[in-house]
Amino acid sequence: MPFFQIHTVYSPWYALLCLATGIGVSWVMYRRKGPWSTGLRVLLATLRALLVALVCFLLLEPYTRRITQEEIKPRVVLALDNSQSVGLFTPKESLNGTLQGLDALAERLQDKGYEVVRETFQEGDTAVNLLATVPFQAPITNLHALVSKGESAYRNQNLAATVLVSDGIHNQGPTPTFQLYRAPIYPLALGDTVAKRDVVLEEVQYNKINYTGTSFPVVARIGHSGYGGASVTVLLQEGGKTVQRKTVSLPRAGTLETTFQVSAAQPGKKYYEVRVQPLSGEFTDLNNRRHAYLEVVKGKLKILLAAAAPHPDIKALRSALLTNPLLDVEVVLGPFQNPTFKTPYDAAVLHQIPNLSNVGTPWLRRLQTAKVPTFYLLGAQTDYNAFNALQAGVRLNRPSGQYDQVQPVLNNGFRRFSTEPIAQDRIKAWPPTAVTFGEWNVQAGTEVLLYQQIGSVRSTKPLLVYKPGPVVPAAVLLTDGSWQWRLNEATEHGSSQIYDELMTHLVQLLANRRNQKRLHVYPVKDEFDVTEEVSLQTDVFNTVQEEIFGQNISLTLTHPDGKQTQHRFRHEQGGEGLKLGNLAPGVYRYAASARLDNQNQSDTGELVVQEQNLESLLAVADHELLRQVAQRSETRLYYPAQLAQLEQDLLKADFKTVLRSHQEEKDLLEQSWYYFLLLGLACAEWALRRFYGSL
Repeated sequence: MPFFQIHTVYSPWYALLCLATGIGVSWVMYRRKGPWSTGLRVLLATLRALLVALVCFLLLEPYTRRITQEEIKPRVVLALDNSQSVGLFTPKESLNGTLQGLDALAERLQDKGYEVVRETFQEGDTAVNLLATVPFQAPITNLHALVSKGESAYRNQNLAATVLVSDGIHNQGPTPTFQLYRAPIYPLALGDTVAKRDVVLEEVQYNKINYTGTSFPVVARIGHSGYGGASVTVLLQEGGKTVQRKTVSLPRAGTLETTFQVSAAQPGKKYYEVRVQPLSGEFTDLNNRRHAYLEVVKGKLKILLAAAAPHPDIKALRSALLTNPLLDVEVVLGPFQNPTFKTPYDAAVLHQIPNLSNVGTPWLRRLQTAKVPTFYLLGAQTDYNAFNALQAGVRLNRPSGQYDQVQPVLNNGFRRFSTEPIAQDRIKAWPPTAVTFGEWNVQAGTEVLLYQQIGSVRSTKPLLVYKPGPVVPAAVLLTDGSWQWRLNEATEHGSSQIYDELMTHLVQLLANRRNQKRLHVYPVKDEFDVTEEVSLQTDVFNTVQEEIFGQNISLTLTHPDGKQTQHRFRHEQGGEGLKLGNLAPGVYRYAASARLDNQNQSDTGELVVQEQNLESLLAVADHELLRQVAQRSETRLYYPAQLAQLEQDLLKADFKTVLRSHQEEKDLLEQSWYYFLLLGLACAEWALRRFYGSL
């Protein structure tokens, strides 16, 4: 029921003064009898007194307060694990009966005054009307995300309980047994805990990066239940054709490993499938295959890491770059000998070169002559005048001996390579480092990876930049304290993944320098999962290799089965490129073309979409996990035959309806009804005076 109140900024006792003013004005006007009767004169005086009092009342700055109360019924979320494992390994009749029973339970709870919501792993806000109609197609199981979905959506509602309907198989995200949830969880166990006769291809081990002219192993690890001593045939297939075959005997207990030796003469991405041929009486053959996605390259990229003097940055950078098997890092520290490049470098990382003491200048000149892409790290010993002359993408005007302590902030608009979703928060937590104070100017075409945050103020000043170029690209980091970032990340999170990936991706971006082509189409990452949206980005250059926009790009995508699809998109500055959606697993190749200055320009490439098959690996339900979740919520584990007991326990909990008040305040001067009231009083008085013989 709504409540309406009027309040004033000043003391409400002043309203008596307003009323006295109205009475006084009315008395002055109607103290003589005039042509009206006594009753009419009293009515006219009352109208005038109210009008004057209400006008004076506005001087007190009145405002209205409207209070409404809302009853929020207790809400119960039925969270259904609609992953593939539930549909695969729960008997169909039992599963259908349980889902129909849950739908009936939801109806009965609603009749008892509860709000019941059905949740699944599906994306978006699409409502689930009946659990019995839900398809079990989710490729992963993240029980924490499923429970958190309801808690997040109804955090401001009266969330009373979550009924978690699952087989307990959990293969992604935090384990729910160690999480705290606001509402109690009532687990309902599906699946079967009895081991079935089955052969499982548990894992395929291989090196993701391999080199032409060498052989490399692909190791298959096979487990089983109930087939001790049986012989199985293991196939290695490429493009649907069997390239190798092995027959092995399964052990009485445990697992076995069998190895295929593979060689590839041509560089490129390779897609292999390892299959175990099913045995008689096997429960399912869905877990008898796994995929291997690898890349064959001509050789490692040669990276020079040179510094004017020993520095902690050198060890941090070297350790980060060595996490990528594609990079061969050579470290050179000053004082330098005359440069003798035994092999050409694909990229160079120069620490505080050019230097105030001219240490490393001959090496810098040699690298410039050889047009080697360079990553510059600046610091206290950097010769900024010489650095500005390099045109590396950023310059410092009027350098000083003062420093700002800045923290890095990731630029989410940088699209040359993708970063992990956790990178934004991780990078913001890196410790501040010293950057030379001055006016930093970013040159046209240069892209910012990291911005500077000074204290709590995020600025537009660059901290890490990349200058694209078809021949000699460059990158610049404005601080020599990045070693602290790697150390902090390893200390706080147990690994320096984000720092290592940022540095290796940037150096790879420099090392994979492009030729004089004017059209470049590339995937935002080399490998996509079947659950991810595949996306391509584009760079287009004019005849003098300046990036241009507004071109129409045509692209032909060749699927693993040879099918081709045609796509068209427009290259826009800051655009999203071409989004291909979710694709089936395999190696895809593409050919792109565009018309530039009446000439056809083209580019080709490839990408991999991989499938993990996590849901078919384990056919035995994990009810112990659900039991632990129940213990943490001080509830119990239920089985499909105990739906009636689940309903009784939910009703016995006696979840209460919450009464919530909403308050809205608004100035009386902004409300039209008050002015209509004043106008009504004035018009009523005028009409009566005119009708009865006087204005």
